[in-house]
Amino acid sequence: MDGIEATKTIRTLSEDHWIPIMMMTGLHEQEDILKGFDAGADDYVIKPVNLRLLLARLNAMQRVVMMQESLFNIVDNVFEGIITIDQKGLIKSFNRAAERIFGYDHHEILGQNIKCLMPKSQSEQHDRYLDSYQKDHIAHIIGIGRKVQGLRKNGEAFPMRLSVTEIRRNHETLFIGLVSDISEEEIGRQRVEFLAMHDSLTGLPNRAYLNQTLELVLRSPTIGQKTHAILFIDLDGFKPINDELGHDYGDEALKIVAQRLCGRLPANDFVARIGGDEFVILCYDVHTAENAVKIAERLLEAIKEGMMLNGHARQVSASIGIALIPRHGRTVTELLTLADKAMYQAKRKTKGSVVLADLSV
Repeated sequence: MDGIEATKTIRTLSEDHWIPIMMMTGLHEQEDILKGFDAGADDYVIKPVNLRLLLARLNAMQRVVMMQESLFNIVDNVFEGIITIDQKGLIKSFNRAAERIFGYDHHEILGQNIKCLMPKSQSEQHDRYLDSYQKDHIAHIIGIGRKVQGLRKNGEAFPMRLSVTEIRRNHETLFIGLVSDISEEEIGRQRVEFLAMHDSLTGLPNRAYLNQTLELVLRSPTIGQKTHAILFIDLDGFKPINDELGHDYGDEALKIVAQRLCGRLPANDFVARIGGDEFVILCYDVHTAENAVKIAERLLEAIKEGMMLNGHARQVSASIGIALIPRHGRTVTELLTLADKAMYQAKRKTKGSVVLADLSV
């Protein structure tokens, strides 16, 4: 291997970092010097070598190396993952943060297609997008930060924030991706969203979620073609549990009732706790008022089953008022008000009973 071949080999092996190469030769012809530079040499010293000049040139290269190392140290120690790919989508650089985020060592990922870091739904589109961008230069991702899914080495998909920029270097286009793992951020956001729409004790949807769901039902284009039922439930005999045993036991009783309600209904029916010992259920497509009453009676039987609260045997019952959609109203307020009135009629009639709303009342 001569000096030209050696220079080319070194350049091929050090694509991700610049290694300064100085050629020393006795050849003086311009064509020979140009061949050295074309092979990847950074400087060219002709023999006999002037040692002072050689040292000055080496010192100049060393200053550039130090600047490069400083830059790479910064890149390797930032919190965000930094990934560089070429026009074919092949990974050219992969910093330490990217190693931590994706689980790959940079030696095993360099030269791989960036698609290996994407779930299948995104990877299938990537080559087509990259080709399209290089033809028409219409950006859908480049220059636009957005949330996407990443794929770790262990196969785990995770949410990440990605922004991509484009640079041109030596007639070559590179794309630089800045990646942040937002898994914990997403968990926190989802938790906040869940708490905003759910009861913290039972995990059931709360009043806000119930209202939102009813609004969607009432805006449905098939609203007049099906009959849905709203069951307004208020527990009877719950207050003595709180008074005699304490609120912790009362909370446990509410959780048991919530589990029983969910366990006796189809999975798509909507069960909400709207406060205290009040629950509201939206039963979809009950067909008739008689069916709605039968559902309510089954729930009463489930609620009345005895329960053990830390060694204390207790029992609660309930009163249920029913309003039908769309028969009893076309707004959330109308329907809940009528169902609530029917529930109080049930309490006055006989606790532990069911009453269907009456528009004349």
